[in-house]
Amino acid sequence: ARAHGVYAAHSGRHALVTTITAPAGTARPPDCDSLAAAGRLQPGVGAGGEVHVVRVTDGDNKPWPVRYLKKKVLVNDADRAEWGALRREESRRALATLGVPATASTFLGYPDRLLTTMARRGDLRVRDAIAAAVETFAPSLLVIPSAFDLHPDHRAIGWFAHDVAKGSNIVTYVIHGHPPHDRLCFRLDLNAEEATRKRAAIECHQSQLVLSRTRFLSYARPVEEFFHPEFDIARLDTRVRDWSCAMKHAARVVTRRGCT
Repeated sequence: ARAHGVYAAHSGRHALVTTITAPAGTARPPDCDSLAAAGRLQPGVGAGGEVHVVRVTDGDNKPWPVRYLKKKVLVNDADRAEWGALRREESRRALATLGVPATASTFLGYPDRLLTTMARRGDLRVRDAIAAAVETFAPSLLVIPSAFDLHPDHRAIGWFAHDVAKGSNIVTYVIHGHPPHDRLCFRLDLNAEEATRKRAAIECHQSQLVLSRTRFLSYARPVEEFFHPEFDIARLDTRVRDWSCAMKHAARVVTRRGCT
């Protein structure tokens, strides 16, 4: 991959903190490493660097594809646990496709769609777990979701990570919504082989492609953009902003739009 911008190093220790969750009743892209950072991960591994991916949730609370596949209306705890286990295994396969070894990922298993609610209640276990992961791995580059993302769990993770990694080298990415192009840090152009692996990684998430294949595969474009740190804007969202972002996110799902 070729980088354009202020950060172009391929080696070093790269940590990607991400999630696979979304608002109830909506479809969402599978895993952020496949969608937003496949190009970032591949050269890091290929150049002899180290990569570690931290999964904050398993994305188990997504009832509509479960209803569709199981032909049932009511989704119970056993269904959600089965779905989360499936998504975790798909994530492992996708990371392997990108050349990331099984030992280079951590699954925290926190509740899907509840990260902001936990923070509002003063439950800072997610923040502390991210802090421990960052301290243990000591990455030279931390790749985290942007405050501009429409997904509530993505924004919550971005807030947690900025809070515990002050002074770290950070870049952010957007999956759902409009990227803040005025904050662009660098852009990666994937070569043909890297782009092919990226698409293959996305296709590992078959459970997510059942209802939204066209939209998810639209992320298999050969360019990835990363943005400057957001210490100035990363914060715990108000309920009004949560509602506003949820409505915008739902509209993009209905119209099959990805990140533009």
